[in-house]
Amino acid sequence: METITIGLLGLGTVGKGVVTLLQTQAAKIARTQDFRFKLKSVAVHNLAHHQGDRLPAGTILTDKVTDVVDDPEIHIVVEAMGTIAPAKVAICQAILNGKSIISANKDLLATAGEEILQLAKTAKVDFFYEASVAGGIPILRVLSSCLETDQITQITGIINGTANYVLTAMDRKGQDYKTALAAAQELGYAEADPTNDVQGIDATYKLIILSRFAFGQSLSLKDVPAQGITNVSPAQLASANQLGLKVKLLAVAKEEKHQLFSFVGPAAIPAAEPLAHVNGVQNAIAVQSDALGETTYTGPGAGATPTANSILSDLLATGDDIVKGNCGREFNSYRKPAIAKPLTAVPQRYLITVEGTGNLLSIVSNIPTVSWQQQATGQDYWSGLTPVIDHDDLEQLCASLRQSGRQVAFLPIANSWQTVPEKVRE
Repeated sequence: METITIGLLGLGTVGKGVVTLLQTQAAKIARTQDFRFKLKSVAVHNLAHHQGDRLPAGTILTDKVTDVVDDPEIHIVVEAMGTIAPAKVAICQAILNGKSIISANKDLLATAGEEILQLAKTAKVDFFYEASVAGGIPILRVLSSCLETDQITQITGIINGTANYVLTAMDRKGQDYKTALAAAQELGYAEADPTNDVQGIDATYKLIILSRFAFGQSLSLKDVPAQGITNVSPAQLASANQLGLKVKLLAVAKEEKHQLFSFVGPAAIPAAEPLAHVNGVQNAIAVQSDALGETTYTGPGAGATPTANSILSDLLATGDDIVKGNCGREFNSYRKPAIAKPLTAVPQRYLITVEGTGNLLSIVSNIPTVSWQQQATGQDYWSGLTPVIDHDDLEQLCASLRQSGRQVAFLPIANSWQTVPEKVRE
């Protein structure tokens, strides 16, 4: 039986999960595969910090990345560093040395993925990254293999556990944003600096990767208008509940008429839809396609063993390629040109919340096109559902409400957009 040697970059939460699964699943891998894995070296930033970590017997702990990427005995490098620039340098050097790569680095893949993929293709090595999106949910292989012969028309995802936890706490406990975020940080569900999670940046990175697999389209950060959850108020959540809706941070990509529309931000989901019931740190991705209709994939979006499980599935695929001499195949070879557009360019319905003291009835009654309801909580705000309108009309409507000095906020209603017109407003 062939032994395939692995080098690991990073020994944080994900790296430790990889080490654990390599040990606990070693016997099963040996029974089901034509090879076994050996973890030769682990590179970390601070040796002293990891001296107490339990590694397999004979595994070398080093603080030099080059000890891994330049080692001629190592076949596969697993990158779990979580940075962009240092990880890119390490990965590229490993590829040039003929090593296949497994990565969970969504930030790097979203910003420099195409460059690295081309380098791996030229070097005829594997480069797999299942764990980069939705942690333990094997969504990339579903898209690239199971749905390869289907025509995908839309992807809607709850793909940031931190944001979903905060919104769930605000909804269930009536907390404001700052209180819910502080609780998430105390429980370890949010970073000390949660910017990427709560501002929609993390979800945008993941949507960029998903769009490559689902639509063959390479989006950039400037193509995806991202909004965060920092301005979502308890009033909006209460308004949504009263109208049979749930507020979630959604990442959406929809293809129609050779255009790819995308959106990342808070949106209201009808309670009858499966995504409305995805709570806490769970992730979910709903895929709409011609052959299957809608399928939904749910599971843990982060954590040591869920993410490590996806990394091990990539390791098995790479190990099989090494044994069969088949390295260099693309994880995703789908490419199709499309024009990138913001989903806000498409007419859709919105949930509007108006807050303030005084007689709000006289104000909202001047806008009969909106179906208004007064909150039953005793607080002074109204909520309303618009008909399908475009974004310019929405802004005019909100501006007219703000003239009275009231606070006005809006959220799009998920899946309410009408058929894309032939010419969409820029």
